[in-house]
Amino acid sequence: MSINYFVEGKITNRVKGDYLAFSKESISHNSALSIEQSGKESGVSYHHAKVIQPNDNPVNLLEVNLNLFFDGTQNNKTNTDLGKDYKESNHEDDSYTNEYSNVARGYDAVDPTVENQVRVYIEGIGTEDTKSEMHLFGNVPNQGILFGTGPRGVIAKVTKGCVQAGRQLAKYSQKDIHLKVNVFGFSRGATAARHFLHIATNPARVLKKSEEIGMAVPPYEAEGERIEVRQNDELVLKHGYLGACLIKNKVIPKRITFNFAGLYDTVASYGMDHREKSIMGKTVISGDTRQLGLDAIKKAYFTLQIAAENEYRDNFDLTDVDSAGVRGLQFILPGVHSDIGGCYVNGNEEKVDLYTEKENEGRKCEEFRNILIEEGWYTPEEIVVQKITDPHKYGVNTKYILVGTRRPFNTYDRISLHTMFYYSKKFGVKYDKTIINGNHKITDPFLIEIHEQLIDYMNTCNTLRNTYVRNYNQSHSSGDYLTRIKALHYEDFMDLDQLKRLRNKYLHWSASATKIGYGPRVGKVASGKERTRNIQYG
Repeated sequence: MSINYFVEGKITNRVKGDYLAFSKESISHNSALSIEQSGKESGVSYHHAKVIQPNDNPVNLLEVNLNLFFDGTQNNKTNTDLGKDYKESNHEDDSYTNEYSNVARGYDAVDPTVENQVRVYIEGIGTEDTKSEMHLFGNVPNQGILFGTGPRGVIAKVTKGCVQAGRQLAKYSQKDIHLKVNVFGFSRGATAARHFLHIATNPARVLKKSEEIGMAVPPYEAEGERIEVRQNDELVLKHGYLGACLIKNKVIPKRITFNFAGLYDTVASYGMDHREKSIMGKTVISGDTRQLGLDAIKKAYFTLQIAAENEYRDNFDLTDVDSAGVRGLQFILPGVHSDIGGCYVNGNEEKVDLYTEKENEGRKCEEFRNILIEEGWYTPEEIVVQKITDPHKYGVNTKYILVGTRRPFNTYDRISLHTMFYYSKKFGVKYDKTIINGNHKITDPFLIEIHEQLIDYMNTCNTLRNTYVRNYNQSHSSGDYLTRIKALHYEDFMDLDQLKRLRNKYLHWSASATKIGYGPRVGKVASGKERTRNIQYG
């Protein structure tokens, strides 16, 4: 294999020591004018060629980029295309009624014409293409939606990701490749992306078949198959079930690196009780991170997470990226979960029960109403206190409900999408520019201003990180990086009046005082500074 360099100017090579060039055949220097060689002492000398040792042979590895996209709970691009009128939809709030998420948009924007770039899309947790998402005669969501478990859960989707990756890479069988893996995900899809890294950087479970041969077991058996492997195979020992799937497809990379992890607001909510609990210092319930290995992001070269500042539903804990240290960068942006990851339908009516009380003549409701108007979430006309009476033979039960009704735009999520494009391109992901500059271009003048202000915040975060990188490369310590970057806040870079307008016209409200599973973490009347979410280490 030859390498050609075409230059219009001059090539200068400077080295402090010896400069050696070896070739199995001949070395030719051609010039339209003259070739000059000079040495400071004895000039240029010519000797018999040295023998090239076998270990000195040039290694030509083909770089192949694998881009894996794990969509979020109830996000499925196939079902979105089928639409809310499809027979298997509940026609209200499932993957058929959603818009595309930023994961689906990112997958579609990857340029399929670029050589040695492979993309894989895995539909969101709780979904299957063309299938219903409800059980028990359409009354109960499946366990993937509720708990992230089962045949449509996190582990099942990761198993499918390993299988699909192996199949897509089969065209590289018998080739010497350097496989560079990039993973993307939103919500539980971000959890899946992180769990994929865990599976792909730990040994597979192998059942012994003979002294040398075993069967690699898929993480979720119903989604994969047992694959015959050599028990001491390096791919299986280092890269788990992903390695087994590569072996099945006769793909034997000379090198595998985990390059980039792009996460939109990681929410695991895995199982019945997903927060770690201890009794007398002993863990009795493992949290999401320990159960799924969500701190495997520390094995990626770089991790970017874009997280939602205003998400405070009790079941939507954020899993941070602290385990990555200086190899991670987390931006906290205004908005709730799907303002960051996408999937809201533009201009849909959003009617939310914000607060309820049974006494005090609705005074707490009025207090909360005033807070939300002052913060810019609602105009006075959009938020009202409703009095509900329920007569019975002993009297009347009275309840007060604070109700907000708006029709927000859905275009704010493009800011997160463009941020992900920007950083992932630096790690070798090639996108179709016509899609980025067409379908996903930010054209709203107001959002352009907001984007510029948030870029100032994000650039400040990135600049701070860069000051720690050199020290990390020398000492492998992140120092006080995490403490300092968490002290930076987007509000310090934004115009307050514009932030209030953003909240009212573009940002959504996700917590509901009456909808099961959507209750707020903070149940009292509270300002924005107090309405915070629980954060799990990851």
